Amino acid sequence: MTRIAHLSDLHIGSHDPACVEALLASLDQTKPDIVVVSGDLTTAGRHSEFKSAAGILQQIKAPIVATPGNHDLPVHNLWERFTNPLGRYRNWIAPEAYTRYRSGSVALIAVTTARPWDLSWNWSHGRLSGAQALRVDQFMAANQHVPFRGVVVHHPFCVPEDMPGFRTICNAEPMLSVLARHRVNLVLAGHLHRSFVASRTVKMEHDDYSVPILQASTATSHRRRAQPNAYNLVTVDGHKHQVSQWVYDDRMFSEASTGIWGMTPGHQ
Repeated sequence: MTRIAHLSDLHIGSHDPACVEALLASLDQTKPDIVVVSGDLTTAGRHSEFKSAAGILQQIKAPIVATPGNHDLPVHNLWERFTNPLGRYRNWIAPEAYTRYRSGSVALIAVTTARPWDLSWNWSHGRLSGAQALRVDQFMAANQHVPFRGVVVHHPFCVPEDMPGFRTICNAEPMLSVLARHRVNLVLAGHLHRSFVASRTVKMEHDDYSVPILQASTATSHRRRAQPNAYNLVTVDGHKHQVSQWVYDDRMFSEASTGIWGMTPGHQ
């Protein structure tokens, strides 16, 4: 069996230092084989925030698979945001994390959904490209014999109906088609600061496939949305997996629930 700790939205810069220490202690206790960080390691993409985030990752005793979130692009330097949006992330975080990971039982690929600008007034929204769908297609084809295969993104493929200010990833359909064709086991995402399990059903030529999606709460930020700080622990056994949630109670992280919990009805 393989254990994957799924963290998201650390938001270093608006974080609880005691919660960070408790998170590291919890990871020492649960001993995951892999740690996934699905974006927003920082609050405003400042160098000081990235330095602190990199220092936290260096204390994790497992391989890390990470992807940037919209907050990891420079917020206060528009020139850098447009000319080198991922420069700070690559300088501080990329040396500590993988974008692709494979073992005998698990294959994971991280895809960047954050963009420096958007056609709407809200630049926090995510977007996928055809080139990214092709890369995931090639990765999954090369790892088709690995029992458990997953994709890490920051932005959600599903949004609960009680979060009207958020939207799903733009241009998601080509990626969803790839995920369905390869029967991908799990998508690990963040951005919403909510933990839930959902799915997107894709109509195939001969049958339909529901792509499983796991969202994570903010692990360490003060910016909670009706949920406590938490992370997910995914236990993989062959093609199957089970999810438990580890929740912070202002003192420590402890296991709160085991199994699969669904979201309220929402939009795709």
